[in-house]
Amino acid sequence: MRICILGATGLVGSELLTLIARAWPTAELALYASRDQTLAHGGDTHEVQAASSLERGDAPGGDLAFVALDDQYSARYCPRLVELGYRVIDKSNTYRMNPEVPLVVAGVNHHRATSATKLVANPNCTTIPLTLALEPLRARFGLGEITVSSYQAISGAGLAPLSRFVDMTVEGFTRMQTAGELWGELLDPAEYPGNVVPHSGKTDDSGFSSEERKLVNESRKILELPELGISAQCCRVPVPAGHYENVWIELERGADAEEISEALASGPFVHYHPGADGAGLTALATVHRRDHALVGRLRKDNRDTDGRRWCLTVAADNLRLGAATNAVRIASAWFPASDPLLGIPSLRQA
Repeated sequence: MRICILGATGLVGSELLTLIARAWPTAELALYASRDQTLAHGGDTHEVQAASSLERGDAPGGDLAFVALDDQYSARYCPRLVELGYRVIDKSNTYRMNPEVPLVVAGVNHHRATSATKLVANPNCTTIPLTLALEPLRARFGLGEITVSSYQAISGAGLAPLSRFVDMTVEGFTRMQTAGELWGELLDPAEYPGNVVPHSGKTDDSGFSSEERKLVNESRKILELPELGISAQCCRVPVPAGHYENVWIELERGADAEEISEALASGPFVHYHPGADGAGLTALATVHRRDHALVGRLRKDNRDTDGRRWCLTVAADNLRLGAATNAVRIASAWFPASDPLLGIPSLRQA
């Protein structure tokens, strides 16, 4: 089995290397990035080729390709990888809303990755854990309207912004400590350290950003509810990893807390935290349970009159469950994984 990672030197590429060793330990790796280089990972050194070499006439084919690149490069290389015989899972936004390309969350709609499928889109890092929490509720009670507020880690912006954030945080808080200043006046109000910043990139005429539109539109497609009433607001918060979402849910049919808790606890790849106080449900807790959505803090909305309106919290490691883990689980529909945690429900061992 030959597996390609295009974007191998990035944060998600690194996680894919770790997971591939668990899922397909004997696979041959073909790694690509912006230029020829070597990559140290897990005590091994890997040769990485320039992505442009895939465009040569003698570029080798393979079985499975993970693409972790920006939109313009995904559009350039995904068709080429399919042409070379790979089954391709693309992390970018390029194909997510293409009606001819399945947008898949393992544990929700993995049946869309069939033996005939050559290209699958991997959803956004907030959409994956959200739909894992919503699907068991949809299946049991039906969904009315959904409202989401997300608090997203800096690593979602990439390796360079994460490194800059860490350096600026150390520098800024050291400067504060030296000056005896506690309120952040010495920090830059436009930067991430010690701050909360609107996730406002590519805001359109609606006033909503691309991140907010992704969460809305992708959820509708994955849940197969094109008319789902859903709205979202997103921001960046000063933590390195772990996206955190507060969710207000309206069910079609009323239920009590016990019934909803049972449904959530039964969801694939969901780790349910009972109780309303959210104990153990934090952004950084996700890096200790990296392949699950942490779901909990279930409370009846104080506006509820008939058991249909509820509040809960969803958190997940944005690099693993929100990207690499879901991609590997999708691929297990075609190539069964050695690690049962990386399989999809219909294929996992009991």
